[in-house]
Amino acid sequence: MTPDDLWNRYSAIWSISDTAGRGNELSVCLADEATYCDRNGLLVGHDAISSYMAQFQASVPGGRFHISSVLHHHDRSLAQWFLTGADGSVLQMGTSFGAISDNGRLLAISGFFHPASSTATA
Repeated sequence: MTPDDLWNRYSAIWSISDTAGRGNELSVCLADEATYCDRNGLLVGHDAISSYMAQFQASVPGGRFHISSVLHHHDRSLAQWFLTGADGSVLQMGTSFGAISDNGRLLAISGFFHPASSTATA
């Protein structure tokens, strides 16, 4: 899977409401010992990340992440993303850093949220 494909597939997981389906996709995209970190804290493992995604879905019904660009070299990548609401409006923009494991799955993800003033256009 190319880095672009990986980030696009990973970003789609945030919209999967079925716990089993979300778990299956996490297994494809994330290393077993994967971590996720954003301003709300650090999560370790698929179960913790899946629970966080479910909380996101409850707080942003119909929210979807979209990858606008990916930069990649060696085992590192940066993904520019934007979050849309159920009506398609842009709610947030950000950048995520990812370290990629030897088997091509995301090993560590750090999400950064851009200031509100940069959400005007995606």
